[in-house]
Amino acid sequence: MAQAVARPASMFAVFRKRDFSLMWSAQLVSTIGSSLTDLAAGILVYRVTESALNVGLTLMVTAIPTLFVGLFAGVFVDRFDRKRILLSSDLLRGVIVLMIPFSVEQFGLIALYVLLFLAAVVRQFFDPAWESVLPEIASDDELAAANSFLSISSFGSTAVGFALAGFLASVDIHLPFYIDAVTFGISFAIVLGVRISKMSHEESTTVGVVLDNLKTGVRFLWTTPLLRSSLIVNLPVRFSFGLWNVLLLP
Repeated sequence: MAQAVARPASMFAVFRKRDFSLMWSAQLVSTIGSSLTDLAAGILVYRVTESALNVGLTLMVTAIPTLFVGLFAGVFVDRFDRKRILLSSDLLRGVIVLMIPFSVEQFGLIALYVLLFLAAVVRQFFDPAWESVLPEIASDDELAAANSFLSISSFGSTAVGFALAGFLASVDIHLPFYIDAVTFGISFAIVLGVRISKMSHEESTTVGVVLDNLKTGVRFLWTTPLLRSSLIVNLPVRFSFGLWNVLLLP
């Protein structure tokens, strides 16, 4: 008797995982909101100054934390409650974005740059926490499909957010920021329902230990040919994206 051939699982099977579906939904909503702020901030700066240089500063202040804070954020995330980090990040970014319209009216564009910088700092803790949760809420066989759906939703929601930002800014430049704050609140509520285990570490969290772990991570990145090549290729690509964004934002 011929044996039945096992049929491969559908790529949509990952959505049967409750926690993945929740995290995917949270990402979808918050990415739309973040895209609203990203574009609206550039539009606001250009309306006030009519300067491409000042628009470029909005991108620069959000990029700086990636270069410096991001190195230490990953080590921090590995040692603390990831769910608490995700929830705190959503809450803090929601408050920061909500402050933008009022702060700009009171203190000018310098307030916008400071708040965008702070939001970018918080994001450096959110992103590695979210990435470390993914293998926990999707099995090894589902990771490829999970990453694909996350990438699709990220690009798709960014496009939707940019389109909405242009329309909303034409009605009221403050609207995108208010809606972004609401999306962080929605993401916060969704993440509350996600089951994320706590990571335990016997090693103490001191400055020396953190620096040692950081050195180990950088050494691993540079001594792994595939990762090193990816880094070298991506740096100029990211740089060119920054140039294009300055031209397109106004």
